[in-house]
Amino acid sequence: MAPDSRPIPPLNLKRRFAVTSLAVIVIIALGLGWLLSNMLTQRMLQREGEVTMDFVQNLLTTDHSGGFFLNPQDPELRTRFLSSMEHVTSMREPVRANAYSRDGTMLWSTDAALVGRRYPVNDELDDALKGELVVHSGRLGSDGPAKAEHEGLALRAPFFVESYIPVRDAPGGQVVGVMEFYKVPVQLNEAIREGLIQLWLACAASALGLFLSLYWIVARADRTLREQQARLAETQTLATAVELAGAVAHNLRNPLASIRVSAEMLQDGTSEPAETTEHCQDITSAVDRADRWITELVRVSQAPQLQDEAVALGPLVRACLEEMGAEMMRRNIRWQAPEHDPAPVRAHPAMLRQIVLSLIANAIDAMPDGGEITATLQQTGARCVLRLTDTGHGISDEVRQRLFRPFFSTKSGGLGIGLALVKRMVTQWQGEVTLSANPPRGTCVEIVLPRAATS
Repeated sequence: MAPDSRPIPPLNLKRRFAVTSLAVIVIIALGLGWLLSNMLTQRMLQREGEVTMDFVQNLLTTDHSGGFFLNPQDPELRTRFLSSMEHVTSMREPVRANAYSRDGTMLWSTDAALVGRRYPVNDELDDALKGELVVHSGRLGSDGPAKAEHEGLALRAPFFVESYIPVRDAPGGQVVGVMEFYKVPVQLNEAIREGLIQLWLACAASALGLFLSLYWIVARADRTLREQQARLAETQTLATAVELAGAVAHNLRNPLASIRVSAEMLQDGTSEPAETTEHCQDITSAVDRADRWITELVRVSQAPQLQDEAVALGPLVRACLEEMGAEMMRRNIRWQAPEHDPAPVRAHPAMLRQIVLSLIANAIDAMPDGGEITATLQQTGARCVLRLTDTGHGISDEVRQRLFRPFFSTKSGGLGIGLALVKRMVTQWQGEVTLSANPPRGTCVEIVLPRAATS
């Protein structure tokens, strides 16, 4: 699978938290407010119904008019009942009052046209006849009454409270009938409205306080994370410079060896003038090469962070092979440079240069008796592949699995930071590095890097 070369966008923790948490807190606050407002409304209506039920039950029990529900034809009971109902109808809130017998027949109503009627479908009345207090609120629609018993009901406001109150022959006794009241509870409605306003204000204040508290905590955490990321970047840059210093120090052994050999040849005094000139040129070339590597090391160590850029891989690989050419010639090693140039890759040029030099130096060390190094470049879609093969003694499978671990080395006196640095930097560039056998003998190092974006 091709590695994704697109840069990973930085995480804006504060903005993401602000959007997500605000949406979640608002949803929770709305849901909680809706639930509590329904509970508050229902509880206040239920309490108002309980007060009305106690009043009606005490009234009918005191004047012994509750028997009217069992014997509505009795003139005396009817007189007492009507006298009790005068107290009820004189109240300001009731708009309509109905009295039902146990079989659901309307025995009395403030609307005389309804007396004697029965409504087959009335679940609230059925529940009240079972001894339950039923209280619910509603609104009269513009299309007419929602229920048959609402016919002819003209309220001062569309909002009403309907109560079905069971009437007992004695407190706690048998249900003998049901009183139904339609009210427009202006004062209760105002109290409910004020309570709901306070409830919603409390929900809004709580949600705002919760959001601000959490946002402050996340803002501090985000600031701390950014500071730690900056310190981590500085630490990684320093660590990279240290590892690069080790790689440069390792690579400096080759030009120093060239300088030493050339100096020894000059020292014996047997060299011809042409050979002397050649040895001096070798010394100058080796010193220039060492100076260039040290300059790159200083530049990397002074950079606040390593910025990637487009790098032409073909010229870079050929330049590295030419720099190591004198050493390879001295050790009887043939080398073959890539013949074509693929598209530029995304990497840090100084680091990539040192990586290629380190890989060539490792290949040289693996062929003390001479051999051949081959560098090839291949472009595959959005990737460029560099393959560097040698004909050295090769590496066992066990050692190959451990070579990319920090501080592991197969060389006596080696620090083991070369291939660890290679893997870490190539991975940072969204690339891959693998090491495999090169039949019939030798090793193949393959580096896959993403192509640089074309503008």
